[in-house]
Amino acid sequence: MASPTTTDLSTLLMIDSASARDRDDAFAVTPLAGGHGWAVEVHIAGVADVIDLGSVADEQAFLRAETRYLPGRTVPMLGETAEQAATLTTKAARTSLRVTGTLTPDGRLIGTAVGRGQIPPGRCVAVDHAQVPGALTDPAHPLHAQLAAADAAAQALLGARRDGGALAFYDLTRGWAANEDGAIVPIAAELRTVAYVIVQELMIATNEAVALWCVEQGLPILFRNHRPNPVAGPADELMTEIAAAAGDPDLFAKLRGRLLSTLRAATYDPTVHGHYGLRLSAYTHVTSPLRRVADLINQRIILAHLDHSPTPYTPDQLAALGADLNRRTRAAREAKKNHFKHADHRLVTQEAARDLTALDGRTFHKVLKTAAAAPRREEIAAELARRVDADLLTAPDVAVLIDAADPTWLPIQLRILDTLADTHPEMGPSVVSVWRQTHPDQSPTDVETRQSGAAHHPLFAARATHLGIRGPWTTAAAKKPAEQAALWAALRAQLTGTDHPDTEPEWPTTPQPSEPTTPPPAPDHPGLAASTPQRTTGQAALNLDGAKKSKALSNPTAWLMSLAQNNHQAPPEWEIRTDGPAHAPRFTATVHLAGHTATADATAKTAAKTASAAALIEALFAHH
Repeated sequence: MASPTTTDLSTLLMIDSASARDRDDAFAVTPLAGGHGWAVEVHIAGVADVIDLGSVADEQAFLRAETRYLPGRTVPMLGETAEQAATLTTKAARTSLRVTGTLTPDGRLIGTAVGRGQIPPGRCVAVDHAQVPGALTDPAHPLHAQLAAADAAAQALLGARRDGGALAFYDLTRGWAANEDGAIVPIAAELRTVAYVIVQELMIATNEAVALWCVEQGLPILFRNHRPNPVAGPADELMTEIAAAAGDPDLFAKLRGRLLSTLRAATYDPTVHGHYGLRLSAYTHVTSPLRRVADLINQRIILAHLDHSPTPYTPDQLAALGADLNRRTRAAREAKKNHFKHADHRLVTQEAARDLTALDGRTFHKVLKTAAAAPRREEIAAELARRVDADLLTAPDVAVLIDAADPTWLPIQLRILDTLADTHPEMGPSVVSVWRQTHPDQSPTDVETRQSGAAHHPLFAARATHLGIRGPWTTAAAKKPAEQAALWAALRAQLTGTDHPDTEPEWPTTPQPSEPTTPPPAPDHPGLAASTPQRTTGQAALNLDGAKKSKALSNPTAWLMSLAQNNHQAPPEWEIRTDGPAHAPRFTATVHLAGHTATADATAKTAAKTASAAALIEALFAHH
């Protein structure tokens, strides 16, 4: 006998793109009295009730394995006719797999129940991703209450996942998110709203809840297992790296490639082994039976169990289905990797033949990387010289350049190093760091330091050793500038093969100049809005003699640090305040130095600090 169906007249939200024809899921989130969490109800389209086992549509689903979204067209896994007969809709009645539970304020879904559902005509409401932000901010919108509850529930789920160590990353501004395996994948432009987070978090929670329910029932399905790779590193460290690299396209691209190489792909298995990327003890795929054949397989098994009917697959068949899907996933992943590798190589070859001055930084970096493996081409050397003079070279560019082994590269290598060591000394540590990431088998560049002079007016010396070649000792009035200069000197020494064996530095007999050593220009940050700095009482007079405003603004934070040290003042201090929702925070930074104060805000913490430092520098020079 079939299990009883359940109906509920509350609105079910179907959030998807406006053009979507394959709506798998609908949900309702209702706040509980007293702030005790939310009642969650999720319906998954009853595709197994429409697609018979062994039918033409079923065979087609197994051949395609998933719906393919191509530029300009979509290839439905089930075919258009079967897809439209099974998709959820605002007008027609549909059967469903119904999952309910209570979500606690700390993000735990408890009291889960899994059963058959019946959705009457008119209960579902289609909502486009672009509509959600406006509805959330408009209390008069007819869906405001439902969407506000769903948003709050999704944020609770996201917070719990992050607290549990999951690799949970969303960047709706730039259009990136971490998928369940931990890879960073693009978000389509039309989906980049808070609605994307709401749907993702509710569906992850639903998949976990069904997996745990099947474990309790002793019901074998295709569980989604993800095993850790020991070399990938802890998830919290990866999250920190991802957040730090988000504003640097080149570094972010390298990090995405590394994650794709080091994080293992998840697999389908009839036994439970947990999910490393999501930090869950059990997980499965059930929320997309229109688009993934694994979800359809699982739905068939679950509905047969609820109906007390024979299981549609034997244990051997289920294991074979999982193994076949895993094999096809590996093949598709390898084909995709090779496709992009060959496409990228063709692109680089084409771009290298074009006007190099017209290339953006990322494309030029790829061209340089390819060119550095061969003897120097004059047009590449000329473009490098132009870019360093125009302040367009990045640390990854220099790291690639110093790897060029052919001796014809030496003149332009030394030209670049000498220019940057003079104009942007603090770029040295970044170059060495990037180089180290691409050469993990090499010994790290070592730096040793010495100190001399009185405590109130010290002098520092530093020497670096790169690839076994010791650079010359460099001296400065502060430790950091001395180390920065030493790194540049060591890179130069290694390229020329000139070892400097002196065990102790030769200390200068004349005082060091008081002008602070400044780092390279920081990138522009969209949305920076610096306020006019407010002068406070007790301001100390800061010596700016010999200082240049343009040089100070090239890296405001580092310059203020040097200014404080040269004026024998305490280092600058920042107060950071965060406003706005978790998915789109706004940071306000206030910097204090010797009684001088300035405030600025931005969409990133580092950008806010940089903007406040720049605002303070503007004020200092204005009153100088």
